Amino acid sequence: MTSRAPQKASELSKTPEEPPDGGWGWMVVLGAAIINTVNQALFSVFGLIFGETLKDMAGGHATGITLVMAVSVCVTNFSGLLVGPLMKRGISVRTITIFGVVCVGVGMILSSFATEIWHIIISYGFFTGLGLGVIASSTFLAISEYFTKRKSTAVGLSMAGTSTGQMIMPIFVGLLLKNYEFHGTSFILGCISLTGVVGAFLFKPVLCCKKPEELNVEEGKYDLNSNSECEETKTDLNKSESQSLLQKEVKSVIQDPKKKDPIGIVSKESMFQKRTSCLKQVINTWDLHLMKDFRFVHMSLGLGLCYVSSISFSTFFPMFLQDEVKFDMWQTTTCMTALSAADIAGRMTMPEIFRKLDMGNRSQFMVGAVLLGISRSVLVYLTSYQGVLVVSVIVGYIRSITIINQNLVISEYIPKNELPSAVGLNMVVKGFFVMSVGEPLGMLKDAFDYDTCIHLLDIIILSVVIFWLTEIVLYKRCCKAGNAQDSVVTTPAA
Repeated sequence: MTSRAPQKASELSKTPEEPPDGGWGWMVVLGAAIINTVNQALFSVFGLIFGETLKDMAGGHATGITLVMAVSVCVTNFSGLLVGPLMKRGISVRTITIFGVVCVGVGMILSSFATEIWHIIISYGFFTGLGLGVIASSTFLAISEYFTKRKSTAVGLSMAGTSTGQMIMPIFVGLLLKNYEFHGTSFILGCISLTGVVGAFLFKPVLCCKKPEELNVEEGKYDLNSNSECEETKTDLNKSESQSLLQKEVKSVIQDPKKKDPIGIVSKESMFQKRTSCLKQVINTWDLHLMKDFRFVHMSLGLGLCYVSSISFSTFFPMFLQDEVKFDMWQTTTCMTALSAADIAGRMTMPEIFRKLDMGNRSQFMVGAVLLGISRSVLVYLTSYQGVLVVSVIVGYIRSITIINQNLVISEYIPKNELPSAVGLNMVVKGFFVMSVGEPLGMLKDAFDYDTCIHLLDIIILSVVIFWLTEIVLYKRCCKAGNAQDSVVTTPAA
């Protein structure tokens, strides 16, 4: 009996297509790409779909557009907190993804019947925003269950579906609006979004492919984020406290002569402990103890700032080309299409390039951030169409590095059992930054020009790299000092 267990383990380790990094995992990537193509790409065409309709509903003002967009962004980023607790209750990633896809589709279909702004706030802002946020977390977590060393490649291929949809959707939505107007377009897009359920069904593996169950920490040579040097051990905060409460709360037991069950007399101290245990249950449900980890918080803040920089540049870029460089509509759309096409190529090729170089995800992100800041700053000084087109391709290709590694930086550092909550908390940080930094950037644009705004966005991401490098250097020094002190203490006296 005892000799069979290691034999099974060795047999499993020799399975050629055993996940991670093989087998059914590539079908999961295909499913995630399908979902991203028909769902996540909708966010980029929000203004095209709802712009004119919301202006008409608001009497020609743009307040309706900003209000619906603000609600959608807020709900999308905060909905990531739902995935972690749902998975802890035993709900599969596939079921959560189907729920997100249905929310997106239902929200778009309900929007087709909207006649007031508050209808769209509920349908698109709440339902579609909720679905997009859930999908963003669940698709990444589904891929994380099947990949370790080649996770960057898998995430890049799945996210290529988003870029593909962003290239196709504007043309497709334009044709729909021309033939079916707003109500018909929203209804058709809602039905198309529901086809993402097909991709979610691919998340279930066949019988010959089993998911890894005992990999709690990412594998790989990620020296920048490794916790092994300091020999840190994280306490298991998910352990039940029922035993300790039972030992402390019952001070004496009295036997009731009429009843067989004993009566427990509970002290005031135990009542206070019950109240605090509810708070601890909340902390354990969302793994809020991660907020006490300085390195995780530092990573999340940096990722949030880079996320704001990325989406703000995407907003400023077409306006910069038209207002500052004086390009016509055809030249502007050509540069934007070239940037998106290069982004797709980068998402499909960059992960393999960095994997050959044996670089960790955080290192990849910092390299991409530096190159992205330099290339975007060069772009604003160009005036010729050919020069802007070439640099747009470079910007798009480099941008893919930072987009792919947004969640991978977190997954590289956080243990697998805490990853759903960590991704959700990271999304919340992004939401706070979007809501707090977006308006000041708009005011800065009104005071200066697009060149200044883009340079400021580049300074933000370069500052993140500087702070991260400082943290890494200090962390390494502390680890070396701690190891040296431990070696002195453990050395036996002569």
